[in-house]
Amino acid sequence: MTAPLALAQTLSAFWRTKAHAARLRTRFDLLSWQTRRLKRFLRTAAHRADAFAALSGHPLTNFPVMDKAALMNAFDRHNIAGITAEAAWQAFETNGRIGRYSIGASTGTSGNRGLYLVSDAERYLWLGTLLAKALPDLLTRRYRVAVMLPRGSRLYDAANESGRVALKFFDLTDGLDAQLGAVAAFRPNVLVAPPHALIALARADLPLAPEKVFSGAEVLEPADRAEIEARFGVTIREIYMATEGLFGVACEHGTLHLCEDCVAFEWEPEGDLAKPVITDFTRRSQLMIRYRMNDLLRLSDAPCSCGSPMQAVAEIAGRADDCFRLHRADGTPVTLTPDILRNAVLGASRAITDFRLIQTGPKSITLLLPTEQSVELAVACAAIEGLVASFGATAGITASADAPLPQAKAKLRRVIREPSTPP
Repeated sequence: MTAPLALAQTLSAFWRTKAHAARLRTRFDLLSWQTRRLKRFLRTAAHRADAFAALSGHPLTNFPVMDKAALMNAFDRHNIAGITAEAAWQAFETNGRIGRYSIGASTGTSGNRGLYLVSDAERYLWLGTLLAKALPDLLTRRYRVAVMLPRGSRLYDAANESGRVALKFFDLTDGLDAQLGAVAAFRPNVLVAPPHALIALARADLPLAPEKVFSGAEVLEPADRAEIEARFGVTIREIYMATEGLFGVACEHGTLHLCEDCVAFEWEPEGDLAKPVITDFTRRSQLMIRYRMNDLLRLSDAPCSCGSPMQAVAEIAGRADDCFRLHRADGTPVTLTPDILRNAVLGASRAITDFRLIQTGPKSITLLLPTEQSVELAVACAAIEGLVASFGATAGITASADAPLPQAKAKLRRVIREPSTPP
């Protein structure tokens, strides 16, 4: 795609997103508009992928709920080009292209990597939407954006191709320490990185003074937020994005709002949290209809002072597959979500700044603290024991603080349920 056409498509999406924000001012207006767009999408686009051909024009509730396993098992039936997973993996390992499509993949932190396929037009749609929500004054000034993530993507190339953003990607799989000086040398006025990388930048003695800081890819915990904001003097804004698409961007007030102008959300409860089932009605190449995400969100009932009618999210609490699955003495199952596990450890002592909590078996939990926080081991262990007991469950806890904690090579996860642990 030529640079003028790329810029035109990016600007079109940018202005369209801003126009929607200006026009859809109430929750009723937003959901009424979304319902019309969704119906049109299901009528005119669903039939183009074999997996949904028989359901074209049906209401959304008639479509089956799918997950990553179902998508990967029939990847060719969920994209309009009929590209198989095998062909997509081969392309991903070479130039990342098949014809007019870009191929990308998740980092695989859950042990199950996923593919995505996107057209050039969709890359610029994604970029324009993100820029309108994150950098709405883009047309009156230029930005230097440093993106630190575990893996690059053709989606990020689109930013440089737009001509309005100087974006440099720093691959965290090359090692965090090796990237810190290079980030400072780039002189970004916008930082985009997972919390563990932002913490490293905040603690390093580097000449960094970003005007905007965005967090993504990991859970942003309150203590990390406070430290990063204190160092850079700005409000951190979260970007909720995954292999499956762009799902939320925080406003200037720091409130994460879902991208309901692009995606319809359904919700499956998990305690007082909710797991999203998404339908992206802007994608036309790889169709994502009633796709169950692995994230756990705490939705907010309070309106944001920014005035946006889009659903506010109080917290991205973690991953559904990192919920601890334990049992009571009578055998009934008990689920402990990552947020309450994390809060139990951090709430045991203000001196605890890092930890790993791992369910290693049906009745076994391992707690790791940094060596320098070994004095807090007993209170942290007692907090976990008390939490487990409060749910009527049983588990043996192994605790240690005699070695450095494992460092994140891709994404940092502090609460982990090992994949081999049976439900």
